[in-house]
Amino acid sequence: MQTIHDDVKHRPDTTGVSPAGGKIRIAFIIDTINSIGGTEKQLLGLIKHLDKERFEAYLLCLKPPNAYVHLDIGSMDDYRSHCSYHELDIQSLASLKCIGRIFRLVRFLREKRIDIIQTYFIDAQLIGVIAGRLAGTKRIVCCRRDLGFWHEPHLLFLVRSMNIFADGFLVNSLAIRDQISRDERIDPRKISAIRNGIELSAGNESLSPRSTTEGPEDGRSCFSVGISANFTRQVKRVDVFIRAAALVLKDIPDVRFCIAGEGNLREELTGLCRELGISENVVFLGALTNVHDVLKGWDIGVLSSDSEGMSNSILEYMASGIPVVATAVGGNRELIEEGVNGFLVPRGDHVSMAARICRLLKDQDLRKRMGDQGKRIISERYDWEIVKREYESFYLDILGYGR
Repeated sequence: MQTIHDDVKHRPDTTGVSPAGGKIRIAFIIDTINSIGGTEKQLLGLIKHLDKERFEAYLLCLKPPNAYVHLDIGSMDDYRSHCSYHELDIQSLASLKCIGRIFRLVRFLREKRIDIIQTYFIDAQLIGVIAGRLAGTKRIVCCRRDLGFWHEPHLLFLVRSMNIFADGFLVNSLAIRDQISRDERIDPRKISAIRNGIELSAGNESLSPRSTTEGPEDGRSCFSVGISANFTRQVKRVDVFIRAAALVLKDIPDVRFCIAGEGNLREELTGLCRELGISENVVFLGALTNVHDVLKGWDIGVLSSDSEGMSNSILEYMASGIPVVATAVGGNRELIEEGVNGFLVPRGDHVSMAARICRLLKDQDLRKRMGDQGKRIISERYDWEIVKREYESFYLDILGYGR
């Protein structure tokens, strides 16, 4: 199995290396922070962990966060303490107001003497590339964190045109690297792969000692199998998880299936539960902020996506010491070592998914062994303290300080 760790370029140890002019100033530009998962979680984690003695971070959002994020994520106060936060008030790219905001951003980039612009999502890339080139910013880096399920001919034409003006691209899995190199026609030498990070201590602190007896851990009366995925888009395929649950319950009736996440497909998914007659065994938990506290009560973590870059959910399952059953797509194949820390199944195949879940539920020792291996992999490769050093080396290297 090829993993990101086998293929990522070796970067020199740049500990203690700093530019002559002082701190490196990085402007992270993103459409908005409308979630505490996925890309947004990784961006905020990166900002939090960067060495403040060597890097100065600016978080620039085209739009304000939604009400949920204002109420959650510590009202973003914790993250604002690690960076300078600004909202650009760009609601639409197709407006005269947008042009004025871009020139305001150009002035900001010049005044703050920004060294690197790092963009997330297409709107932010367009704004960042235009403003960065007008401001004379040293380097522009564009992030890709999915397998391009949004790719359509007109969007591909747009991003290919913008990509010409980028100095580098950051991805979090080899699958994404190969996909964008092909679809967006990017020279692979301009693409760097840096894995996702996770707070290792948060996962370990939430764990309770595992029992060696048969049956559910922690004295619970039934097994718990869960999935952590927002269902605003069909691509997460929570319906596959629900159909697998119906098959598992025919073999092992005493199982509670938990769905952590929120989205506009909830009514459709609850209807499917009613149709399959399993509503009493399925619990919709909604969006979570205390994810590690919830995961410690699960026996198995599942991901049923049709497309996936590098899944935070799988990392959280592994950090919490539970085995994983996931579809064999994208970065999932780089996170899951078949039979070691989990199982991979074909996408859309709820029958195979149910069979793997049943096998794990019937084998306590296998669950514990896989859970322990997952924690080991996390500690060796994905702890934020390890990942943030890769980012710092990348920034120094792209500016020429690490050579």
